[in-house]
Amino acid sequence: MTTSTSDHQVHGLYRDLISAGECEQIVRNSLKVEEFVVLGFELTKIPGHLGFLGEYLHLNVEVEINGQRSSQRYFIKSLPLGDKNQREMMEEMGFFRKEVRVYSEILAPFGNNEGSSKWRPDCYYTRDDLIVLEDVKWRSGFTMVHYKTALDQPHLHLVLDAVAQMHACSLNHEYNLAGGRRLDESHKEVLFEASVSRDNGWFMAGLSGIRAIALNGTRYCKDAAKKELMEKELEGKLNRVFDIVKPTHQYQNVLVHRDIWLNNVMFQFNEDQSPKACVLLDFQICRYLPPIIDFLLTLYLTTRRSHRDEFFDHYLNFYHDQLSTKLRTFKLNPEQILPKSQLESTLKEYRLIAHVFTGIYLGLTNLPANVLDDLHKDEPEQYHRYCNENRDELMLRYLREDTFYRETMTECVEEMLEYLFGFE
Repeated sequence: MTTSTSDHQVHGLYRDLISAGECEQIVRNSLKVEEFVVLGFELTKIPGHLGFLGEYLHLNVEVEINGQRSSQRYFIKSLPLGDKNQREMMEEMGFFRKEVRVYSEILAPFGNNEGSSKWRPDCYYTRDDLIVLEDVKWRSGFTMVHYKTALDQPHLHLVLDAVAQMHACSLNHEYNLAGGRRLDESHKEVLFEASVSRDNGWFMAGLSGIRAIALNGTRYCKDAAKKELMEKELEGKLNRVFDIVKPTHQYQNVLVHRDIWLNNVMFQFNEDQSPKACVLLDFQICRYLPPIIDFLLTLYLTTRRSHRDEFFDHYLNFYHDQLSTKLRTFKLNPEQILPKSQLESTLKEYRLIAHVFTGIYLGLTNLPANVLDDLHKDEPEQYHRYCNENRDELMLRYLREDTFYRETMTECVEEMLEYLFGFE
């Protein structure tokens, strides 16, 4: 067996992020070969602000196998490199460390996309500060949709199918591979709560922003009696979310993603541009909780209210049918493990999570393009204040100035108020 690395040319700011030896290991893990030569590799930052919790790069590798040269490309996610405040926040909250261990200790034993079409990228290498993944765009043509897109039925079917596959793999692991041992017992130190916490400034700033819009930007704040009621009770009602993000023994739990918004799903398309496959990205805030949480978050974070209202029951039936089929593939009985009645009984109890997450996520992700990027570049202190301390002013400003932001934020906050207070 011979493996060697020759004449590396690593360009740019990130030249020291990956070593030659690590590059060889990545190639070995991805191509399943032992004899090859890495002729060179290059790291380049992916343009655009793809996420809030890490740095995103491409690793381009020139490889020679049996005299044949080829190019390989990988997707790298790392802790922030040039932003000390962001990196310290990530390390303190444990987001990145958690995702590294989810990939290496939980998803790896699940196997490689068994039982259905591909539902996540393969992971080829991890470090405490870095994850190297299959570049599904380069390899298989998967792409993201625009952040202003509301998913239609064909797209949403594919997302729910991928979610059902993830949940089925979790249940297969628990019942067939781990002898019934729960994931929160075997991986308690991995599946900790990293986001829904009073110590998480990002989350608390989001809750404050939701209250600011409820009290200043909805039709209900124009009613003096309703506004007074919200001023007295809204904070307490929202704080219930901290109590319902804990694993339960009352219902069946699974590994839940909890972060299924448009930047965390990618689609593969047919020649006529109809979607044919979907993969899920980013596993930084996974928990062991009832699966209805992922179902609700998928619908609330990727569709508009009118569509949800019309097709909610259809999607619930579709998700349960897909999950049941996949469980039978694993020789598990869905009626014993996760009957439809259990999904229905958890809907009301966990819907608050969907409302809160939607308000917090859309409060940032639906800002006009480049607002956060420009802030991060030109006013880093203000950027960190908006992200991790208080973003009321930012959200209220764009509620006034941007039509798309105003429509989507008032829609989600008003729907939440109707759920919490019974407003009509």
